[in-house]
Amino acid sequence: MTSSDQKIKMIGQMAQDAGLIEDPQWLERLNEPVPLWIVLDLLLRWIDRTEPDDGPYD
Repeated sequence: MTSSDQKIKMIGQMAQDAGLIEDPQWLERLNEPVPLWIVLDLLLRWIDRTEPDDGPYD
């Protein structure tokens, strides 16, 4: 396994641990291309989880 493969697997595991990836089979297909809507959905979920709801908007 190359360093790049290890990084991809680590990112996939972090996404699964954060609840962004619900299907465990995705971890076996992280190198495959995915539709843009999936990437955007994951990004929006990540933003929703990391930004506090009670803070200032700016």
